Amino acid sequence: MSDGTHSYFDWQVSTLMLAYDVVDPIPRSEDRRIAERQRDVEKEIHDLAQATIPPAYKANPNLDFPPAVVMLLTRATLKRAVEITGV
Repeated sequence: MSDGTHSYFDWQVSTLMLAYDVVDPIPRSEDRRIAERQRDVEKEIHDLAQATIPPAYKANPNLDFPPAVVMLLTRATLKRAVEITGV
């Protein structure tokens, strides 16, 4: 994963983790629950990406995403955060 891709993935994970914290906070002392939530969110982000990324980019993972694809992923991530929080 390139640094940019890794940073973007971190942003997606953080965004959904914070959304889940709004509706179901986990005390900072509960490391196991936090780790489980993070694993679940990482899988959710993977599934969201698979549902959002156009087939040409899934077929060739060496292609860099153009801004239009990044915008699709951003919208999908923010939409999911809104769904989680019920805003």
